[in-house]
Amino acid sequence: MPAILDHWKVLPHGPLTAVDDKVWTVTGTLHMPVGDFERRMCVVRLRDGRLVIWSAIALDESEMARLEAFGRPAWLVVPGDDHRMDAKIWLQRYPHLDVAAPAGARDKVLEVVPVDSSAPDFDDPDVQWITVPGTQGHEAALTVRGARGMTLRPPILALSNPLADSAISRTISPSTLKRAPRASSLLSGSFA
Repeated sequence: MPAILDHWKVLPHGPLTAVDDKVWTVTGTLHMPVGDFERRMCVVRLRDGRLVIWSAIALDESEMARLEAFGRPAWLVVPGDDHRMDAKIWLQRYPHLDVAAPAGARDKVLEVVPVDSSAPDFDDPDVQWITVPGTQGHEAALTVRGARGMTLRPPILALSNPLADSAISRTISPSTLKRAPRASSLLSGSFA
């Protein structure tokens, strides 16, 4: 795993891209000795304008200004053990953030930042926290109901959909490997 960042360090990334009116995403590149890895941050705007930052990535100042114009960062979701790299610097930048991490990842996340909840209530009926089955509580997901009906979660449980953009694939039930109810779209998270 890469080192936890102690200061705002911007690694290569693309622009924030709107998936729909309440979800934005951005991908970055993490260079590791064995190769370059894509990582993804997602931003969900709640009904009251607060933002849920999913698997945070440090962005350059112009993209951070766009993010702040989209809403007020309120939640930092560290969706698993391996998503901690930028968590500390996001909490330094936004000390008012509430931090959420799945119960199984809590101890690892606590090595980096305090955890406020392992089952957060975002006070928005369209955004729900899920602990991903089959991960021993180490990975979390968000369901975000909207025009496109999507689920944010780590890509390890995803199966590619060649008809969709590389960031979008079908939501798969890990226990049955059948299409999930309502054939929700999937916006993958990252492991960095």
